[in-house]
Amino acid sequence: MEDTAKKLESLIGKAESELDTLSYKVNQEYLNLANAQRTDSKTPSELVGCVQALRTELKQVAEEVADIHKQQQDLMVSLQAHVATLCSQFDDLSSITGPAATQEGDDNSNGV
Repeated sequence: MEDTAKKLESLIGKAESELDTLSYKVNQEYLNLANAQRTDSKTPSELVGCVQALRTELKQVAEEVADIHKQQQDLMVSLQAHVATLCSQFDDLSSITGPAATQEGDDNSNGV
């Protein structure tokens, strides 16, 4: 489970990094657009191409984030099942050792 958690943590870090990169690219593109309006150096088709490229990258990052979210949910389900199993085993162990431990404690106090 630790490996899964580490992998998930790594994927989250990667997605955050990609979002930061994408955010930087959007900011740069915005600055380019602002400058282009002043100088009219870019054609509308170039601008559309830049926006489409950014949309494609954003879609990829969104898919990765959705995948990470699904993996998080799967990990939580797995952890819940594991904890439920451990609780059940603990209850079984307590029911077995509980009466025996009580009897042993009574035997020791009667012998004193």
